[in-house]
Amino acid sequence: MVSVMGYADRRSVRVGEHIQFKVSVDGAPTYRATIVRLIGAQTFPAPHAPEFKVEVMACPVNGEHKGQHHEIPIGSYAEIPTHPKLSRLTSCTLAASIWPTLPGSGEQAILGTVDGAGGLGLHLDKEGRLALVVGGQHFVLPRKLRPRRWCFVAASLDAETGTAIVYAREAELYQFDTLGAANQRFAKVPTPAPSERPFRIAAAHDGPKAIRHFNGKIERPRVLGRALSLTDLGRLALAGPAGPAHIDAIADWDLSRDISSEIVSDLSHNGLWGRTVNLPTRAVAGSNWNAERHDWRAVPDQYGAIHFHDDDIYDALWPTAFEVTIPAGWKSTTYALHLEAGDAEFWVPFFVRPKHGEAKARCAFLVPTCTYAAYANFRSRVEGRWSELYHGRVTVLDRTDFLMEEYPDLGSSTYDPHRDGSLTLYSSMMRPVTNFRPTGRVYKFCQDMFFIAWLEHRRIPYEIVTDDDLHAEGIAAISDYACIFTGSHPEYYSTEMLDAVESFLRRGGRFMYLGGNGFYWRTAYHPTLPGVVEVRRAGQGFLASDVERESHMSFTGEIAGTWHRVGRPPNLIAGVGMVTQGFDACTGYRRTKESHDPRAAFIFEGVREEVVGDFGVLMGGAAGYEIDRHDVALGSPRHSLRLASSFNHTNVYDISVPAFTDLVPKWSEDAPDPVRADIVFFETPGGGAVFSVGSIAWSGSLSWNGYDNNIDRITRNVLMRFIDPTPFRMPEGA
Repeated sequence: MVSVMGYADRRSVRVGEHIQFKVSVDGAPTYRATIVRLIGAQTFPAPHAPEFKVEVMACPVNGEHKGQHHEIPIGSYAEIPTHPKLSRLTSCTLAASIWPTLPGSGEQAILGTVDGAGGLGLHLDKEGRLALVVGGQHFVLPRKLRPRRWCFVAASLDAETGTAIVYAREAELYQFDTLGAANQRFAKVPTPAPSERPFRIAAAHDGPKAIRHFNGKIERPRVLGRALSLTDLGRLALAGPAGPAHIDAIADWDLSRDISSEIVSDLSHNGLWGRTVNLPTRAVAGSNWNAERHDWRAVPDQYGAIHFHDDDIYDALWPTAFEVTIPAGWKSTTYALHLEAGDAEFWVPFFVRPKHGEAKARCAFLVPTCTYAAYANFRSRVEGRWSELYHGRVTVLDRTDFLMEEYPDLGSSTYDPHRDGSLTLYSSMMRPVTNFRPTGRVYKFCQDMFFIAWLEHRRIPYEIVTDDDLHAEGIAAISDYACIFTGSHPEYYSTEMLDAVESFLRRGGRFMYLGGNGFYWRTAYHPTLPGVVEVRRAGQGFLASDVERESHMSFTGEIAGTWHRVGRPPNLIAGVGMVTQGFDACTGYRRTKESHDPRAAFIFEGVREEVVGDFGVLMGGAAGYEIDRHDVALGSPRHSLRLASSFNHTNVYDISVPAFTDLVPKWSEDAPDPVRADIVFFETPGGGAVFSVGSIAWSGSLSWNGYDNNIDRITRNVLMRFIDPTPFRMPEGA
C-alpha cells in the first residue's frame, strides 16, 4: 500500500520569505508535488456546500520528485555529548530515583551508554527487574519494581575486584510498608569497555538510533567516580534528590534546573551538560514533593523529575525535500503543498502574509493555528470509546485518518493519553499531521476554509494572521487592520495572544468572534522550539485530569487550566463563554427583543426573519457543535446586546455541560434555556465593537442557497460596518 506524507518547518510565511517542506514516501519510487492556493474545503457530498477549488501556483517545485521513506525517531530521552569521563568508566556508581509506569513491558534503559553488546548501563529488564548491564551481560535484581512507586535505584561496580552491587529502595510511604531495600552482590562482572556513544538518560543505543525508551519519571541521575559500598548506597538513597553535587560526582544532573528549556544541568565540576530530545514532560512532581505547593517555580527542588515516554515526539527530523520562496505576486491567504503518490495523497497547508508594513486589506482572518496544534493527530476521535457517544453516530473515517494507525510514530494530540496512560501535555506541528488538511471531516482547518470560500465568493479583501504570528508579535501582528475575525474554533490561547486581542480592542479595533468554544484553554508556546504548544488541563474542564499537582506550565511557569479558572473568562473579550457541546445536530437562532434595538439595526439590515440560521451544511443549522452563551455574571459587558439565542438542542448537548446548574430548568417562560448559543454585540471604548456568534457551526451556513441567506447577510453586514472607519459610540451609562 502506498503512502505519502509531509510537513513544513513553519505554518506562516511572509512574501519574500522561505518555507521548507519535508516529504516521505512509502511504497512508491516517486511522488508528485504541487503548490496550490486553497479556495474551499472538500466536504462529503452535502447540498449547498461551498465548492472545493484550488488554484495551481506557478512554482519551480511542481512536478515529479524521487521518493524516499523516512522513519520518525519517536520516544524521548536526554543525551550528554561524548566525553572521556563518561566513555571510559571503570569503577563507578550509577544511581537515580525512578517512578516507572510500564515495568515489565520490555527492557528499558534508565541511564548509560549501552549499545548492543557494548557499553555500561542501569536498566529495567523485560520483566521489570533492575539490572546492571555490562558488555551485553545483565546482572539482575530478582524482585520486580512496582509501577508508579518511587524507587531509588543504583549499581555499584568495582572493576578491580570484578564485583558489583545492584540496589533498589522503594520510597516508604506508609509505616506498614515492609518492602524496604533490596540488593544483591555479583561476582565476575567484566570491566566496561570504552564507549564512544553519547551518555543517555531514558534510552539506549542502536547505533545512532535511540531504543529501549524508559516510560516514567527519572530524578537526579548521577554517575559517581567510585564504587559505593552498601552502606553508602543506603545513605545516598535516604539523602533524597535535593542538595549539592555528590563529592564523588563525575556527573550529577539536577533536573529541577532549567525546567523551561531542553537543558539538562550538571552540578559537578566537569560541566557535563546535556539536552532533552523529543520533549519529555518537565515540571512534574518528584519523590520529595510534599503537597504544599503546586507551583514548581516556588519549590523547584520538589519538581526535579522528568517524565519520559516512548511515544513522545517533537520533530520528525526529515531532510528538506525542497524550499519555496514566496513570490511578490502571491496574495495573503491559504495555500498548501499537495502530495500525490500512486492513489495516495497528503496536504501540507501554510499561510502567506504580506511583507512587513505592506498590509493593504482592512480586515484580517485570525487563523487558529494554536488550536490546530493542540488537536494535531487527534487519535481519540478514532480510538476513543466516547467518540460515538458524543457524536450520536458512527465515526466516519477515510484513508488519511488510518495513517495514524498504520504509522503510530506520528504521535498524538493533547487529547490523547500516552502509552503509559499519562496525559499528553505537548503537541508539535513539526511532523506530518493527518487532520490539518482541507479534506475529510469538516472540522478545524477544513471547516475554516468555509470562511475563505465565503470571502472569495463575496470578493471581500482580506489578509491572514495566524495564532503563531499573534503570539510571537503581539499587537504588532494585527495593528494594521481595522477588523480581525476568528475561525470556527479558536479554543487554545496563550497569554500573549489574549493580551494582543485585548490591546487591539482597547485601541478601538473591531473584533468578530465567528466560532464557538473560544479562548477556553490557556496554552503556552515553547520559548525556543518552533511549532510546539503545551496544554495542562488543571482545574475544571471537560476532561478529567490527574495533573493538579503539576498545574503550572513548564514552558512559562504560568498557572494552567481554563481561562475562566485563571481569572480571564472568554466573556470578557467576546461577550460569550463556552457552555456545552454536541455533535449530533445543529439548530437555528431565534431573535430577541434586543435585536430590534437601533444599535443593532446595521446587523439585521435586509433580514426579515425572526429565526435565522435554521439551515446549514453542518448538521442542519448555524448553532451547534460547541456553543457559547452570554452571561453578565461571568464578564459579558452589561451594555452588550443578546441579539439571538439558539433553541431545541438535543440531549446530547446535556452530556457535556460543565456544571449541574446549567441543566436546571428555566424559572419562567421569559428565562432563556441555559443550554444555548447566543449572538452578542457590544461597543468598546475608543470607537471599537465586538460581534460574537457563540457557535462552531456558524460558518457551515454561509454558503447555503448559493450564499443567499440570512447568515451570509448578517456576517457581511457586520464585516462591512466593522471595516468602516466611522467610530462606534458607547451607549449612555455603559
